[in-house]
Amino acid sequence: MAVRTIHLCPYNFKSSDPVVIGSEVDGGTSLSGIQDVVETSGGGYWQWSLSNGSFGGRPDDRREVALSWRAINAGLSGGAVAVFRFCDRHHQPVYGRVTIPHSDGSPFSDASQYSSAGAEASVIAVVNGQSGGLNATIIDIAITSERELIGGERFTYVHSTWGERCAEISSVEDIDGGKRIRFHPPVRGGIAVGNGLDFDNPRCRMRRVSAPSNALDPISQTTSVSSLVLVEDMRDPDL
Repeated sequence: MAVRTIHLCPYNFKSSDPVVIGSEVDGGTSLSGIQDVVETSGGGYWQWSLSNGSFGGRPDDRREVALSWRAINAGLSGGAVAVFRFCDRHHQPVYGRVTIPHSDGSPFSDASQYSSAGAEASVIAVVNGQSGGLNATIIDIAITSERELIGGERFTYVHSTWGERCAEISSVEDIDGGKRIRFHPPVRGGIAVGNGLDFDNPRCRMRRVSAPSNALDPISQTTSVSSLVLVEDMRDPDL
């Protein structure tokens, strides 16, 4: 069964904070007064904290949103994994999802229109990491995008075993034929020349670690969610 993809925008969370976190251990202070810090989490992992969601109501369309939230809660029980979309397109090297008609303003015969170009990117070299690109944090890419890549953007790569994984760029350097990017967290599973990178739809495999919430207002029939915490699922997919 395919892993479910979840889009959280319909639930109107007022706060959304997807970040890469890690574990650091104080290594003590040397005689010269310098404090050593040891990172023990293997480069970090994604944690996404959301709060103050409000949705639902009596009309059919709002009722369906509330029911879809209940279905999500049920589907995440027992530590189940889903692919969560980060929904941060305005901070990507693309413009908002727009449609473009023909030059005379008319759409196609089926009323559809051209979609915006978005971004297309692929790996042209793996600079560091282990054999097969495992734990890589520096790669060279070829990219065509609507906006310049400047750092801070996120992208998704899809590994054959580890599935959809997300990374956040820390620096961008111009090279012949493309860009050299540094990012975190490190690549899961591996990455290779020719692999595609998705800047249009950053997403990651995650699981819920907070208690489920479905508070219902008996008068308005709206649902509220005080908090939701997700973490990147780091369990070995082969187990």
